[in-house]
Amino acid sequence: MQTDYMVLEVPNGRIYTDNDSSIAVVSQYNRLIENVSLSLVNGKVSEPNLNNIFEQRFFKPPVKIEGTVFSLLTGGAGINNIGHWFIDVLPRLHLLRESGLYDKVDWFYLPSTRYSYQTETLELLGIPEEKIITGDMYPHITADNVVASTAPRGNHTLVPKWLCNYIQDSFMPYAAEETAAAVTDTPYLYISRSDSKIRNVLNEQELLEALEPYGFKTVISSQLSIKQKIQLFSKAKVVVGATGAGLISMFFCKPGTKMIEIFNEGFVIEPFYDIASKIELDYQYIICKGKKKVRNADQGQHEHLLVETDKVVEMLEMLETKKRHKRVQPV
Repeated sequence: MQTDYMVLEVPNGRIYTDNDSSIAVVSQYNRLIENVSLSLVNGKVSEPNLNNIFEQRFFKPPVKIEGTVFSLLTGGAGINNIGHWFIDVLPRLHLLRESGLYDKVDWFYLPSTRYSYQTETLELLGIPEEKIITGDMYPHITADNVVASTAPRGNHTLVPKWLCNYIQDSFMPYAAEETAAAVTDTPYLYISRSDSKIRNVLNEQELLEALEPYGFKTVISSQLSIKQKIQLFSKAKVVVGATGAGLISMFFCKPGTKMIEIFNEGFVIEPFYDIASKIELDYQYIICKGKKKVRNADQGQHEHLLVETDKVVEMLEMLETKKRHKRVQPV
């Protein structure tokens, strides 16, 4: 589906966010600017006239910001999820540059900078710390000039090709850079969710034993810096993991990298498949059961899963067979 992107200037505008389901960009005449505002109801984008700012009965006075503020607020999980950070927050900087307004901006208004991946990516993108303000600290602001963009995915869940190009062009140059805390090179990566409270692999030890003969390295994504992730994934040949934010580092994989995504049957989503197709990864998936019957996606998002290790091994064996077949082809 096509999105018509806009980057708008709002003189003497203000922004209100609840850092979850509402972003309201408001003109000096107290009019909601629908193209760059957002309201989520049950995780879906609602009509502008249903923006939940209209249900607010009390507002703290806005904090006055002198100069031009560019909003990267996104709603949803953009405040605390690295996947949404890369898909829904950072690509707004590309839209800003394309608009020709980048050099006019005095302040970058972000959902949060609580997490290291947020500060690290902003530094790599050249956003100075002294120019950052955050929605979790200042949820209601007014400025001499507010600049805001359409959401990078519009009102859709699929990821546009330009977004994939922007992320790769911005971060892949660091793949060859030496870092003080270099990571062990290995072409086979298993992305563990052992640092999460949801969607854990209940039989992970069994899965690790099945992966061991192939030389897999277990990676807990949250323990790595952004540069380490870039370098590790850029050298990967096979990536295996249950669906979740840790797989967003697939952006740093080279074309042809094999990716096996593991789903709970109650939570099968398309963004990583969508990204994989646009950056030319060799993508496959496995749908597994958990211990409980899942009634809806909200429950499925939280349920742990049992991986059918024989299915994973079967896919890996097919890959090994394909590699051996390539080696014996005549020149």
